Amino acid sequence: MTAPYVFLRRSPLQHALAGQATGWRPLADAAIAEFDGPLPALGIADLSPLPRLGFKGRGTIPAMRKRGVEVEAEPNRVFRQPDGGLCLVLAPGEVVLLSPLGGGDGRFGRMEAEWRIEDEERTYPLPRRDSHAWFVVSGEAAPAMFAKICGVDLRRDKFPDLSIAQTSVARLTAIVARADIGDALAFHLLADSAAAGYFLMCLRDAAEEFGGRMTGLSTLEELLAGPASPP
Repeated sequence: MTAPYVFLRRSPLQHALAGQATGWRPLADAAIAEFDGPLPALGIADLSPLPRLGFKGRGTIPAMRKRGVEVEAEPNRVFRQPDGGLCLVLAPGEVVLLSPLGGGDGRFGRMEAEWRIEDEERTYPLPRRDSHAWFVVSGEAAPAMFAKICGVDLRRDKFPDLSIAQTSVARLTAIVARADIGDALAFHLLADSAAAGYFLMCLRDAAEEFGGRMTGLSTLEELLAGPASPP
């Protein structure tokens, strides 16, 4: 079994999940917690080990297009990428890039390493993998669960797919982005990594009445693949 502590990069929730995860799945430079069991009606996954990167500045949108990111200068909007990743536009001059579920091919690392102030693109990288924990809450009960800890109405007909809310969740600032996985309702939650344990506690407490439980990357990949075809 993969031991998460042998990797240089770790989730801020590693210790909180260590006694609960049924296994750890290795990624390029980290390991992600997995949980056995059938698809739950409401799932909470910690994707913090996956790559993510931010850029900020007046020239951010042109700079992203130059790097092959499909994006428009439309605040509070998610743009799906051909590789399965996501580009979250928080403002005309700020984006957060989330890797595909498989973790990507190191593209974000190259983007950060190749950025040079001498190019005068009026944008600069932000280490969102270090500053923000990444959760995915999936299932039809997710809007009702969020109603207990967030003031934004996240119901399907009020908060469409690819929408973003920069709001308060459990009384702390967070980014909530709806980006459905397959046919499943899914919300990506980015929160201060220093408060990751608190956010997880609040999410699990709010999810309890809906039968919510922790899930892993394999569960989200099942959702992405969709229901199995009948024999």
